Amino acid sequence: MPCIVFSLLFFLAACDGSVPGTDPNLLFSDNFAPGEVGDWQIEGDAAGQTTLLNENLVIEIHEPNLMQFSTLTTPGFTDFVLEVDARQLQGDLQSSFGILFRMQNPNQFYRYEITGNGMYMLERHNGDGTWSRFVEDWQETAAIKQGVNQVNRLKVTAIGPNISIFVNDTLLFQAADSAYTSGTIALDAGTFTQPGLQVAFDNLKVRQP
Repeated sequence: MPCIVFSLLFFLAACDGSVPGTDPNLLFSDNFAPGEVGDWQIEGDAAGQTTLLNENLVIEIHEPNLMQFSTLTTPGFTDFVLEVDARQLQGDLQSSFGILFRMQNPNQFYRYEITGNGMYMLERHNGDGTWSRFVEDWQETAAIKQGVNQVNRLKVTAIGPNISIFVNDTLLFQAADSAYTSGTIALDAGTFTQPGLQVAFDNLKVRQP
C-alpha cells in the first residue's frame, strides 16, 4: 500500500457540544445538525477539506496518497462503544474511511478503516510515524456494503486493552493492545493512487460498555 501523507490545517472548531439524551450509558452523540454540532476540528486546504453539509460531516480529498481526519477535541474516552454511519459519496472504491480512536495527538492513535470494495484494516499509528498492523494485510468481508452511496454502520468496542471492530453488526476482528488506553476520537478518509474521494459520516454515538 502507498504511504499516507498527512495534511492537517486546522482552521475552525465548532463551538457547541452535543448533549447526550436520556440514555444513561450515552457519553456523546452527534447528528451534525446545525447549531448542535460537537467540538470537531474542521480542517481544510487545497489538498482536502472537511465540511458540515446536509447534517453530515463530509471529508473530501483531492490528491492521491493522502489521509485527512477531523478530531472531536472534547470529550476524551477510555472504555467505550462507538458507532457511526459511513457512506462513500464518490471516488475510487479502493479508498478508505473510518474511525480513529484513543488518539494521543495527531500522530498516535488506533485506526479502523473499511474500503468501498469490501476490505477492512485495524492498525496503530506510532509516534515515530510507523504503522503497527493487527492483521497482516487488508482483509475482505462480505459484511461491508460495497459501492458508492452505501451506508455502513461502523462500530468499535474498546475495553481496557481489548479492541473489537464491527461493520453492520458483524464482528470483524478482535485485538489486545495497551499502547494507548484513552484519548480522543476522529473520523477520517484516505486515498491511495486515485484522488477525488468524498465520504459522509452521520449518527455518531459513544456509549459506556
